[in-house]
Amino acid sequence: MNTHETRQNGSILRTRTRVTGHDFLTVCRFIERRKWLPCLGFVVGSLVAMAILALSPPLYSASSRIMIDTHQSTDATVVSEMQIIRSTPVLSKVAGTLGLYKDPRFVREGLFESIMTSSNAENALRARVLFRLDRMLHVQRIDGTSIIELTVRHPNPERAAQIANVVLSAYRERKMDERFEQSRQIGEWMNRQIDALKMETQSAKKRLEDFRIKQEANIGRLSDAGHGSMEALQKEILVTQDKIKALEARLKSRKSDTAVPSASLKADESRLVNTLDGLLQRYGEKHPKVLEARRDIANVRARMSRKTVSTSQLIEAEIAKANRQVDALQSELEAISKNMGEGSRFDMQLQALEAEVRSNERLQENLLLKYQDMVTQSEFQEEIVRVVSMATIPSKPDMQERVRFTLIFGFAGFLIAFSSVVIRALWNTGFTSVDQLESLAGYPVFAAVPNAAMKGVAIHHTIIEKPAAIMAEALRSLRVALRLRSSELRGPRVVAFTSTLPDEGKTSLAVMLAMIAAKSGERVVVVDCDLRRPSLHKAFGIGNARGLQDYLSNNAGLDDAIYRRDPSGVHVVTAKSVPTYSLTLLTSGRMEQMVEALREQYDLVILDAPSSLAFADARVLARMVDQVLYVVSWGRTRRQGVLNSLKAYADMGYEDLALVLNKVDLREYLRESASAVIYQYGYEDEGDRLSATS
Repeated sequence: MNTHETRQNGSILRTRTRVTGHDFLTVCRFIERRKWLPCLGFVVGSLVAMAILALSPPLYSASSRIMIDTHQSTDATVVSEMQIIRSTPVLSKVAGTLGLYKDPRFVREGLFESIMTSSNAENALRARVLFRLDRMLHVQRIDGTSIIELTVRHPNPERAAQIANVVLSAYRERKMDERFEQSRQIGEWMNRQIDALKMETQSAKKRLEDFRIKQEANIGRLSDAGHGSMEALQKEILVTQDKIKALEARLKSRKSDTAVPSASLKADESRLVNTLDGLLQRYGEKHPKVLEARRDIANVRARMSRKTVSTSQLIEAEIAKANRQVDALQSELEAISKNMGEGSRFDMQLQALEAEVRSNERLQENLLLKYQDMVTQSEFQEEIVRVVSMATIPSKPDMQERVRFTLIFGFAGFLIAFSSVVIRALWNTGFTSVDQLESLAGYPVFAAVPNAAMKGVAIHHTIIEKPAAIMAEALRSLRVALRLRSSELRGPRVVAFTSTLPDEGKTSLAVMLAMIAAKSGERVVVVDCDLRRPSLHKAFGIGNARGLQDYLSNNAGLDDAIYRRDPSGVHVVTAKSVPTYSLTLLTSGRMEQMVEALREQYDLVILDAPSSLAFADARVLARMVDQVLYVVSWGRTRRQGVLNSLKAYADMGYEDLALVLNKVDLREYLRESASAVIYQYGYEDEGDRLSATS
């Protein structure tokens, strides 16, 4: 709040219930005033790093480089290869090759490691060696390239180069092992596929052979009779049918019988038997000609059983015989047609089995060729990893690493110090400037009094020992402010000092203001109205056997209660502690009578009232005085507590209240407030000192 604004004092507190957050500008100013602290942290961190480096042996850096073939890899592949270099298998091989498990630098236990040692000593040793080896190894990619740089830092330059080269060799061996393992796995898979195809081919061949053996008889029969027999049977059927027609015509033309001698039948039978023997030697049992010969023999033998036959009967018999022969030939023709259909299905099955065998054989041949090609490619394939340079023994320590180490510690110190400043700024809930106090409280600030007590001297005696001190000037400014801000010519004659909490310096300010006024020739009296924690008698170094409580209890008169022998010229009314009856005594009529009586006798009456946050005593006294000076300790009193206490005055409509910022850190106050430099004007000694510090 600007003190020049035309609004009632404390009006802002009537609507404010709580202070939220932090004033950003105040926090920034707080950090700016302490900007030297992060710089000091950087310097301290750098010095600590230098001390550590001075006590530690220098490190030597040895680097080897490899290049990943970008035609066979991507950026992700390069990153993956960097992780493989630092993988446990590679580091384990390096440790075993160089005998690091027996190297004291790698084996010895640290303090933390001795506490956290695993139950398995062998595993703990292995983990410790690999951890330290990994810390020595730095793997990075050179920007814009596919080159990976392996750097090892070690106190021994020869050892550094040796470790770097062995890491490179172990990595290359791992890559070759990976290629060999990949080829082995591919070979095993190909062998399994080829073996499976061989078994499938053999099975198909066996099924084909079994099928051929099973159908061998049918194959012979169908091959002999299948093609020519059908035409012969059809021709024979036609001949027989023509014979039947001729016999039927002959039967119609003949009306008489003719006997046939049985001797001719014997000759026919003998002839047919000889013919059958010849046919059996040439054909099988089921050949049509063999079957026909057997029927002819049967017919001849049937006729031989009859002694005499007529021609008509013979013709009819021939016709019947011819019809039976036609039926037999047709049946045989149908059987041959059926067998020909079965032969077609057999051919289809045979072709399918043969195709399966040929397909398996071709697939087996292709797999063998593919396997041979893969073996040939793996033998002549170019490695994707190429060695650019091997590590050489370094000739001087790695200064870049030492500078980096120092900068890291320096920035760590800077961050720690800066964080502490920020935390302190956020944690600080007090008032650190006049503008901040006025804007939040809504009451004017009459003065900012510095904390300038002399060593070994009570603070209120400072103005006596050094009347030209800055504190004395601040109190004179407070006295002038009281006069200028009052409508009366001489200013308020009765002033009460109070604060939010005890120990904020209100009693000391009351005493010092009284001494300043007394030095100016005014008649001044100070009354200790804090009947809960009286302390005025301690400030003046006098007793409190008789005082305010006696007057208010009507046990003594006003003149008896006033102490007038202090060298400063200030008159004092002390008090005893009566916390139970404090409010009762202050609200009695005698308190108001005493204030009015003192107003008539003195130019300035100062009441040292109790703190206001917990007790209502100060608000009761506020109705009896011309002005209340509310003391706020710089950076100490919590803002919320001050505002809660002041809100009680604002709620009762009290406007004759002003604030005093006490115990100000003058160095910081001078940096923040330009108006504070008036304290330096005219005081050469202190002005030089403050100018130097600011």
